[in-house]
Amino acid sequence: MKHLLLACLVFSTSCSPPEESLVAEVGPHQISARLLHLYVEELPDGLRTQKTGDEARQYYLQALIDRRLLLLEARSRGLDTTGDFQNSVQDAVNARVRSIYKSQEIASNVKISNETVRRYFEKEGYSRERLLNAIKVGSRAAIDTVLQELRAGRSFAEVAQARSLDERSAERGGELGFIGRDQLESLHIPPVVFKTLPQDQLSEPLPAGSAWHVLRFSEDRSASYEKYQARIASLLYQKRLAQVEAEHLEQLRDSFKVRLNLSALRELVNAYQAKQPTLIEGNSTALYTYKDGEITLGQVQEFLRQRNISFGLADSAQAVVTLNRYFLEAHLIQEAARKDGFYQTPEMQKFVERTANTKLLEIVRKSVIADLIDLSEEDVRHYYDTHLETFRHSEAIWIEEVLLLTQADALQVKAQIEAGAPFDQFVDKSLRADAQKYNGRYHFHMLGKARYPVLVPAVFQAQQGQLEGPLQVEGGYSVFRVLEREESNIEPFETAQRRARALIRLERETQALNAFLVQLRKKYADQIKIYPDRLKGAVPASLLLAQN
Repeated sequence: MKHLLLACLVFSTSCSPPEESLVAEVGPHQISARLLHLYVEELPDGLRTQKTGDEARQYYLQALIDRRLLLLEARSRGLDTTGDFQNSVQDAVNARVRSIYKSQEIASNVKISNETVRRYFEKEGYSRERLLNAIKVGSRAAIDTVLQELRAGRSFAEVAQARSLDERSAERGGELGFIGRDQLESLHIPPVVFKTLPQDQLSEPLPAGSAWHVLRFSEDRSASYEKYQARIASLLYQKRLAQVEAEHLEQLRDSFKVRLNLSALRELVNAYQAKQPTLIEGNSTALYTYKDGEITLGQVQEFLRQRNISFGLADSAQAVVTLNRYFLEAHLIQEAARKDGFYQTPEMQKFVERTANTKLLEIVRKSVIADLIDLSEEDVRHYYDTHLETFRHSEAIWIEEVLLLTQADALQVKAQIEAGAPFDQFVDKSLRADAQKYNGRYHFHMLGKARYPVLVPAVFQAQQGQLEGPLQVEGGYSVFRVLEREESNIEPFETAQRRARALIRLERETQALNAFLVQLRKKYADQIKIYPDRLKGAVPASLLLAQN
């Protein structure tokens, strides 16, 4: 089944050019040597067969033949003529066209210069990082008490240790480490506070989710422009793209002379206020008119129904916003793309064919497994009991780690940790992008060796609780300590049963599909023609060897 889906995603069923050597024909469909070669070449490791030689070639060819048999059967049943199928294909094609149109006609006009990025870096406070100290409490009344104590002269560290709900920072007198401009949202700090609050001055009470906090910055340091350059460029690009897209859509409205029929809008709103949108199904009244035609209430309602959109339509002003966002803007881009020939390109025609075939295969698959009964608890339990090793978790290790750029930096941090400093004090220095998100704590299995060939073996060899490093690893110098070892174990049925149910269902679906394919091979046997003498040329031994 996986082979069939992959073949569908990768290749089209177009007839091969006459000059190409054919390896098989299935009804009107031709399979060229080049197509088979590409299929084998692109196949992921997990889908490759252990067969060799001609057996392997036949195996791969059969996957392509089976796919075409399923498509033949789908079309013989008329599955490609249903409204739902055609609408789903058209939706996918429209989405693809809109994406290409936006890329070529809108996004290509957006340019962000290095000078613009640099100005934003300086203006918006990215140019410095600030040492954050905070006291977090559960209510506004509690934060007022904190401020009273601080203004009465009690030290920030004392109040933090006595009252802060954040145990990690409370132990350090409220210190949370250096933060950058990009971390403000997660820390509930308004940008204006980060940019303007003087060093060592208390902030006003600030909401922090359901809690409250007061903060101060005790030290500033310069931030690297390179650290934020790409992020700022992306932010500015997205902002500018939204502006350019809005301007382009306004130009399309003017170009197409779009007009909204207010009486039809009221009819739509009334239907949604009454919670009876079916009242406007099939309604031929024009909701929009434009230079080349009109869009009826019925067409808009069908669009909304298919996408399950019912919010923001019971109020006239909000309905205009909702319709613009979810319907009109997409429609205008599609009309502009149609006018400019985007739907007629060879690439789009291939996309249409691939999309149709993918959806047909999925429809056939669902029809084959539709009669599979729901699995009983006994079925699931039996599968679990007879496949225990499938549910075994390999040994895992938790570590805390800081990754530094140089060995000197790593030695300095290690010395501070040996002197009693906690690991999380250095999280902001770590080169790992997710260091602050996970507070410098990571979970490794031996399978992670493929990604971290130096670090993972060292982690598994280290003694629990012993400080290790500096170790030159992938991306820098690592200082780490093993926190906990989780022994290999079999997951209990209570937590594994959902996965067990999915696995046994997949197994039965595969069996049902394979049985169905056997029937199709017999049914269409007289329409299958294979040229075995051409297989070796299509899939040479070197290609098979490259997979093993």
